[in-house]
Amino acid sequence: MKAALDQHLKNTAPLDRLHGFMFFEDTNSIKDLDESLDWASAREVLRRALRIADRSGQCSQMLSDESAWNNMVHTPLLELFARDMYSCTNQELLDFISCTTTNVDSAYHRFPDTASRVDYVLRFIPERDPTFHAPSDVMAPCFNWTSDRLLQQYPLAFSIETKRYGGNTAKGEQQMGIWHAAQWEFLISRTGSVAANKLEFLPGVVVQGHIWSLVITTRSQAITTVLCSVEFGNTSSVIGVLQVIAGLRRLRKWSLEILWPWYKENLPGLCQL
Repeated sequence: MKAALDQHLKNTAPLDRLHGFMFFEDTNSIKDLDESLDWASAREVLRRALRIADRSGQCSQMLSDESAWNNMVHTPLLELFARDMYSCTNQELLDFISCTTTNVDSAYHRFPDTASRVDYVLRFIPERDPTFHAPSDVMAPCFNWTSDRLLQQYPLAFSIETKRYGGNTAKGEQQMGIWHAAQWEFLISRTGSVAANKLEFLPGVVVQGHIWSLVITTRSQAITTVLCSVEFGNTSSVIGVLQVIAGLRRLRKWSLEILWPWYKENLPGLCQL
């Protein structure tokens, strides 16, 4: 990836420079990634990242609405991240799904305002974990706080709320806070406060046009606190697109190493006790 990107920048932006610390260490176990039909090659990743950056610029210039940004920029980026870039051996356990019309279950909504929605969720697919064996007595599992009966069969890792370029970032963070408050309510009601307290925070992502930001919430004494957001990538350039993907990889790593084991230990229907 570094070689392909470095050559592209030499041809198009000679003042830009790449450094070793900007890249993950290559831990791929697939020797001939360029010959794999399951994963995109470095050149294919670069080609698609360039297209995403180009479409991001088009959406910005055209003052496109949120739906256009989702269709032209955000969904292709998530496809590239989740399904086409090889990162780790168990990454297929986590996948994304669009959920723009999915509501919070009213049982977990504690605010007078209308419950918020998000645009995407990253969901765990339990049957893809070879170490997981579903309890035989679970007929209709409910593993998350949404009202969608089909989506309820999947535990959720983190969520993404999008806004158009020039949209209200503060409102996006507020929506994520309300969504996370319902998530905390669900986790506490199903696992108990002692188990839920083992999760120090819940991450989410708010996107405003080009800009992708991390939003963290914490829970203490029945109060959900939304911390200041931190930008981690910008789709206005090819390097920015890859930075977004790098940030999402960090969130996936946390989800697989921290949240999924916690789910299997504590969430009824998933835990083996």
